[in-house]
Amino acid sequence: MKKKMKKKITILFCMLCSILSFSQVDLESVLEGGIGDAQTLLKGYVQPFAKGFGNGINGGWSSTAKAHKLLGFDIAVIVNAAFVPKGAETFTFNNADYSSQLQLDDTTISSAELPTLFGSQNLVDRPLLKFTDSDSNSISTSALPGSGLKESIGYNIVPSAIVQLGVGLIKNTDLKIRFIPKQSTPEYEFSAFGIGLMHDLKQWIPFVNKLPFDVSALIAVNNIKSKFFFDTENNPTQALEFNTKTFLFQVLASKKLSILTLYGGLGAASYKTDVNLLGSYSTTNNITIPDNPINLNYKGGSVRANLGLSIKLLFLNLSADYALQEYNTFTVTAGFTVR
Repeated sequence: MKKKMKKKITILFCMLCSILSFSQVDLESVLEGGIGDAQTLLKGYVQPFAKGFGNGINGGWSSTAKAHKLLGFDIAVIVNAAFVPKGAETFTFNNADYSSQLQLDDTTISSAELPTLFGSQNLVDRPLLKFTDSDSNSISTSALPGSGLKESIGYNIVPSAIVQLGVGLIKNTDLKIRFIPKQSTPEYEFSAFGIGLMHDLKQWIPFVNKLPFDVSALIAVNNIKSKFFFDTENNPTQALEFNTKTFLFQVLASKKLSILTLYGGLGAASYKTDVNLLGSYSTTNNITIPDNPINLNYKGGSVRANLGLSIKLLFLNLSADYALQEYNTFTVTAGFTVR
């Protein structure tokens, strides 16, 4: 399982690396054009990944509203795919939001739709950006690149994966723990911790305890920390840092039908994601770039409603559900359960 998890973490970090999918010259141009402009430009460009990851990692906390018996347990691997909405494939670039050092190259327009990280790779008729220095000398003119993921696989998705352990406590309460100890390689660092409590509500409400299905409340939080190093040999301080915290509250219901369980939930989810470009950077034009030049902060939340189906074969439990929220998310879970 450890090798599989490392492979998933590697896939995740390949995705993180593509956040800064500018060529080295383009990234240099963005930074040379002014840190304020770079912050504004990258804020719109990276936004779908930060939002998608924050929405996706909240998936998979439960595939039933029925709590374990005392010391019953389950362990599962959870894989999420948050779907990037069409409206997040582009963002609006307004000249007025930027200094004179970063403007649209076409002087006849003052605003344009540019691709985000999940935009198209089609460069035909794409508006160009013109980067200049403080003396109005041209640094470069370039098109903002999209990943072209939708063109390749038909969907724009933000993946996430986690391992979760659930243990039954007293009073029909489940403690849920997500934990990945710090994984370190020359290319990245990654760690994750999450904790949740699911508590049976039927036992406390007289009329609800007569219902022919289970009802529980779930509250849970995640804390994901990651860092991707660009060049540990020559520039060990240069890294992309990506940290996410989430919160989830839902009322859950489920109905067991032989080996199948139909389940769903309704509640609220929120996230806070920070994307930071760390380290010291030098440029070919000898322009001084401040250390740790980019700090992007995203936060949001929405109502979350999900519906799913699980199947139990002896101790093996498989489930899949779809959640309607800010970025709709499909979740698949596989694990072992001892009730």
